[in-house]
Amino acid sequence: MGPRPHSVVSLLLGRFVLHQHEPCLHASTSNGIHFLLIMSVTTRADYLRNAFILLALLLAILVIVNVIFSQVTSARWDLTSDGQFTLSPATVRLIDSMDDRINIKVFLSRDLPAPDNALYQTTRDLLAEFEAASHGQISYEIIEPETKADEEIAKGFGLRRVAVSQKDENQRSMRLVFKGLTVIYRDTAETLPELRSGDNLEYLIAKSIVNLTSPSQKTVSVLTGFGGLAESPILRQSMGDVFAEVFGKRVQVQAAKVDEHCELTPKSDALVILNIQDKLTECAQYAIEQAAFRGTALAILQSPTQGDYRQPDQPRINVDSGLNALLADTGIQFNADLLLDRIHNLVGTQYTEDDAIPVSLPALPLITDLDKTHPITQNLSAIVLPFSGTLKIDDKVIESHHAQLYRLAASSADAVTRPSGGDIGVDALQKTRPDEIQGPHTMIAALQTQQTSAFAGKIPENADTSHFIPAASDVRYLIVPNGEFLFMNKIIGYTDAFAKFGIHLFVNATEWLIQDTSLIEIRNRSLPQMVQIPEKSIQNRIIWINVIGVPALVILLMLGLRLIRKRRQKQIERRFSPPPQL
Repeated sequence: MGPRPHSVVSLLLGRFVLHQHEPCLHASTSNGIHFLLIMSVTTRADYLRNAFILLALLLAILVIVNVIFSQVTSARWDLTSDGQFTLSPATVRLIDSMDDRINIKVFLSRDLPAPDNALYQTTRDLLAEFEAASHGQISYEIIEPETKADEEIAKGFGLRRVAVSQKDENQRSMRLVFKGLTVIYRDTAETLPELRSGDNLEYLIAKSIVNLTSPSQKTVSVLTGFGGLAESPILRQSMGDVFAEVFGKRVQVQAAKVDEHCELTPKSDALVILNIQDKLTECAQYAIEQAAFRGTALAILQSPTQGDYRQPDQPRINVDSGLNALLADTGIQFNADLLLDRIHNLVGTQYTEDDAIPVSLPALPLITDLDKTHPITQNLSAIVLPFSGTLKIDDKVIESHHAQLYRLAASSADAVTRPSGGDIGVDALQKTRPDEIQGPHTMIAALQTQQTSAFAGKIPENADTSHFIPAASDVRYLIVPNGEFLFMNKIIGYTDAFAKFGIHLFVNATEWLIQDTSLIEIRNRSLPQMVQIPEKSIQNRIIWINVIGVPALVILLMLGLRLIRKRRQKQIERRFSPPPQL
């Protein structure tokens, strides 16, 4: 037999080794020693060659990166887990749309106590992002008021010292400090009198920019004259305070009523119908319909029943609001039912003679099936609708109107409905009944549709027919079969933490209704996310994955590396093994 074929490189290496070791090698040197010498030189040569190649590549990458970033002076990285110093795309779009320069002046006293001790750094970092994204359109200045002149400048912008609590070694005291800012655009300015640690500063600045550069005002009306919470001036004042905090001066809240000529006054961009107790008259239905046809968007928040919030265990009374007649041509109707979810719900406290025990509250369903693509619900993780009804959707009507229907929220498949009214005690709601209908059920809907008047040929007597509109091509609705999710009720277990999710939903819905959604995405970045406890079966799976799965994965990786190493060793042995002797 002839010798085994070898590559040119291996033959040359073999000759080099034999030549270098010829004086100390005996003619009868074993094949094993010969193989080890060849393998050791080959391995060392491979190692040196790979090291030189790696070093050359590293140097090349460093040169290329330096050349690229010498041309990109505004490149920045945000290493925070939630990207708190990275501007949202909506903010960048807003900055790009500006037609003039904006100057931001921040007045921050030195050495602020906790939790505001990091306020200076976080404010400066975020403002640097605004400046970098604006390409010179936005500038900022941070002033630490120390002199009387600095203080007078701050007061000129409407800023005053605010009291903060600070703790010394032996006592706690109050200190007056500046921690506000003003946004200046042309000859106008908007001031934020007090910055707080944890504020969504990006949103506050963006809101000020919108208010200054787009000063057009919108109005939201609350329907009065039909009972319910809307009759309370305190409610309207509270809503106005929330809108002032969220929108600034862009959105105003007012009361609306139906006058003797069947007209809704005053005119507004959006009308809120909130849990009315009295049935809408024909005159009121006509007034609301015609207002919608003229461009007033409608938010209808109506529970199927009314109850005394101080006595949640008392039966709730069914309410005939007349809203289904108003919605007759839309393809959406309110169901006279009660949604129950015995698995996904809030847990409250029931007091007995002996003790307070936690109980599941089926009438307070935790709804997590939300449309993440729509501005109203895009960043909500969950919402709770206490004692809610459901919606009936006629898809054929929706399709015939070429309408855009958004099913914003749906119950879980475990939820059921039963006819509304009757006993709502915890024990009664936990018991299944034969008249229950299995879910999922539609809970919240947004609709853009064309609509024909229900009053053609039968206009109410006192109505002014000269301005009658027979149809409209773009009517906007937000329809929620619940009017109680905006208000905290600790007695039933609906705490402030859950009510905040409802308020966020309502604020987003208001912006969608008035067609001003520029700030929703920015504001939603700071929206708290609801952490849910996984079901027991899921918890068990997670435990087993941790106990068995992770170690098994590590063992498999080790075995895989071992097999790769063995395979590589055999390849080397086959490649450099000496030829069989004749």
